[in-house]
Amino acid sequence: MKMKFAGSRKYDAGKYRIKAALIVGVLCMSVMTGNLSVTPVYAEEFSEEELAEMMEGTFRPSDVTFPRQEKYEYPFLGLNAVLPESLMEKMDSKEVAMLCNEDWTDDYKAVKYAYLSWSVMTEEQRDAEVDKLGDGYLDWVGSLERIGTLGMYQEDQAEKLDELTGCTEHKELGESADGNYKYYLSINPEADKELTDEVKEIRTEFTEMTPFQDTSVFDQPYEENGDVDHVGKFETQDVRGETYTEELFQDHDLTMVNIFTTWCSPCINEIPDLEKLHQEMSDKGVGVVGVVLDSVDGNGEAYAEALEKAKLIAEKTGASYPFLIPDSTNMNGRLNGINAVPETFFVDKDGNIVGETYSGSRSLEEWKTIVEKELADLKGEE
Repeated sequence: MKMKFAGSRKYDAGKYRIKAALIVGVLCMSVMTGNLSVTPVYAEEFSEEELAEMMEGTFRPSDVTFPRQEKYEYPFLGLNAVLPESLMEKMDSKEVAMLCNEDWTDDYKAVKYAYLSWSVMTEEQRDAEVDKLGDGYLDWVGSLERIGTLGMYQEDQAEKLDELTGCTEHKELGESADGNYKYYLSINPEADKELTDEVKEIRTEFTEMTPFQDTSVFDQPYEENGDVDHVGKFETQDVRGETYTEELFQDHDLTMVNIFTTWCSPCINEIPDLEKLHQEMSDKGVGVVGVVLDSVDGNGEAYAEALEKAKLIAEKTGASYPFLIPDSTNMNGRLNGINAVPETFFVDKDGNIVGETYSGSRSLEEWKTIVEKELADLKGEE
């Protein structure tokens, strides 16, 4: 199957990590990934030149482990987790690797199982580099000593927890509302007790699972939108009911358009940083607009449940910039074929799509660097 990682070919800061993950087959998709949400759909092939570039060289697996977060939220799993500070400190120092693993049903409509894992990293494993092409990454993961896992499993998968998790002690934490999944915290009793005790201190919260049919918006064939150079004329509302047209772009020299969904954890996690950017860079002529891609269904009709979730997300994250509902033209076709989120592009005050397309979530400082570059390019500055 052909996979296309988020959005355009114009990768920037996250390019190295994304391409390396593609080559080694590390496909932690939309429910679990810490940096990039990838949706399992058919899409275009890469060119020979791109494939050659992706296959060459090595990368350091320890660079793609999960970073610390205040809270890990996974709407598809109906699971939130807060890690103890002591465990996150070991993740910061690369003594412990936080990774993910999952498997999907054949039609990609449901997860068979999905879990977060914590493993010990030796100094040699921290510094190791592996080939982008081949099984080097998987061999590296297999060499780590597992401490514990936290995840959910369909009934038939729960029967083989030892095999899936690399652990032999399993504590059932709960069951999904529909009864299709059970949640387990699993421990490797042969690992260091201090570390296993820290995993046991992980605080969990179970929430209503986001329906998998939300992904219907991605069932359309991929359409190349790289030739769309203008957002066109449109009228739509944001999730709060305010009406907007293309004239909203006239308020700033450059506007960041951040496309996201309500079920994408990396998308939601970066919204507070986007709000800070909105506040800090408005005086420099930079605006921010969100587009809630799953707020309409495959027929372009409003999806009430996603709209309510988007309102809650705006409230919870403190976002004051608009969360737009896709209009009937999909911004002159620019939103067509988006098959991985978050995706971000830029628009000038005349509605022209300018600069690069950026795939995946980033920190505030990373976004500031990107925005300042795009603003300077727009103004023709060196």
